[in-house]
Parts: sequence; C-alpha cells; structure tokens
Amino acid sequence: MTTITRRVVRLVARAFRAASEGFRLIGRAPSAVCAWAFLWFAAFSISAWAVAASRHGIAIHSNPDYTLSGVGRQFGPFAVPLILLFFVVWLVTNLAAFRAVLHPGERRWFYLRLGTDEARLGVLTIAAFLALILIGFAPAKMVFLLASPIMRVVPTATLLVATAGVLITVWVEVWLGVRLSLIAVETFSEQRFHLSAYWPVTGGRFWFLLISYFLVFLILLVPFFVYFVALEALSATALAYFGNGDLLRRGSVLAIAGVIAALTAGFWTLSWTVICACQAYAFRYI
Repeated sequence: MTTITRRVVRLVARAFRAASEGFRLIGRAPSAVCAWAFLWFAAFSISAWAVAASRHGIAIHSNPDYTLSGVGRQFGPFAVPLILLFFVVWLVTNLAAFRAVLHPGERRWFYLRLGTDEARLGVLTIAAFLALILIGFAPAKMVFLLASPIMRVVPTATLLVATAGVLITVWVEVWLGVRLSLIAVETFSEQRFHLSAYWPVTGGRFWFLLISYFLVFLILLVPFFVYFVALEALSATALAYFGNGDLLRRGSVLAIAGVIAALTAGFWTLSWTVICACQAYAFRYI
C-alpha cells in the first residue's frame, strides 16, 4: 500500500469516526438524547395546538408553506412566539450535543443549559442569517460578471460557460461553507466570539471535514426516507378523517397529529445530534 493510499484510508476512517460520533453519543447518554427529543416533541405539539387555537382551526396541508408569510397564515397570532420557541429549543439542544462531546462530565440537566453560551450562539446565528441574506449570492454574481464577456464574444459557448459557472459557484459556496462550518462549536469552546480563529481553525482540514459531512449526509438518508414515507402515510390518513365532522374522527386527527409530532421530533433530534456531534468531534480532533 502506497503512502498516499494509506493517508487516504486514514482520512476516510477518521471522517467516518467523526460522522458516526452522534450514534456513539446516543449510546453513551441515551437519557439525555431522549430529553432533547422530548423538548422537540413539546415544541411541535405546542405548534399543533397553536394551529388548532388560531382562527384557521385545525389545518393539514399536503404542501405546507414554510415562508414567513406562510408561517403567519398557518399559525396566525402565534407565529412569532413559535418561531422564538423553536429557535430557543434549537439553541439549547445543539449546544447540549456540543457539551456532551466536548465536556462529557457536565451531565446535569441532560447537558441542557440556557445561559451565555446559548445567547452567544443565538447572536452568531442571527448575524450569519443576515450575512447570508446580504452576501449569500455574491459568488454567483461574481462568476456571472466574469463570464458575461466570454458569453458575449462567443455566444455558442453560452451553455458551456453557464454550466461551468454553476459548478464553480457551487464549489466556492461548498468551500466557504466547510471552512466556516466550525464557527458555532469554536465559539462554544472558547466561550467568546473568537473572530481571528474562525478561519484558521479549519486550515488544512478541508477534505477531512468535507468527507465527514458527506458521510453524515449518507447516514441520514435512511432515517429521512423512513420519516418521509411515514409522514406521507400519516398525513394522507389525517386528510381522509379531516373531512368527516364526526367527533371521534376529529379526535383521531388530533391523535395522528401527536404521532406526527413525535415522529418529527425523533427525526429532528437524530439529525441535529449527528450533525452537531460530528462538528464537535471534528473540532476536538483538529
């Protein structure tokens, strides 16, 4: 086996260990992961009750609208409190996963906290969201500006240039995303906004991180498929019962909604546990 082959094998093995850290975390702290799932179940259940309490009544949609206006129509006056609720639950459970990997001895309250660490991650997330809105399409615009003269001079090459532009844009955005992917766990570990460390911390580790995230994607495909099929079946059943005014059947809709909330909470918890544990392990390894 050549030196390059051995390096590649070690790289993939280390990436697989990072990608599977979430499942080892579930094995080490099953009660903590169940507590995180319960928080998500409570959040999804509260959102279902909010729909029932809104002026729209109980609403089941085969094609839900996840835009801000769609959320407003779905949840009525409860939209803003529910967004804040989901944001807080996301913060505390993600940091709980970071804490469980980086500080496994801090087991109290199932690794859940609500303090300065969560506040920092909240500020960081909002800042990242605003930055994405402001400059998220900058790579695509830059590639378009550079390619426009070529397309004007050689119109027959427009398709080729456009395809190359898309590939370059995707690669640049993936590269930036991977290089900046450990900002949250770095902020948590340092307990401060360590701006000068965000970019250097992933230096020389691009391929390790990219392979790790790709393996996470592959790992989560199976539970996503199971979740999607089960959700479609439950939604179809609920829609069939919803048209009947019988009280028992309306009660069945609420029961099905509870099952959907539990299913969604389980999938959501599994996904974010695997993702956050992978990032925490990668940061510890780096």
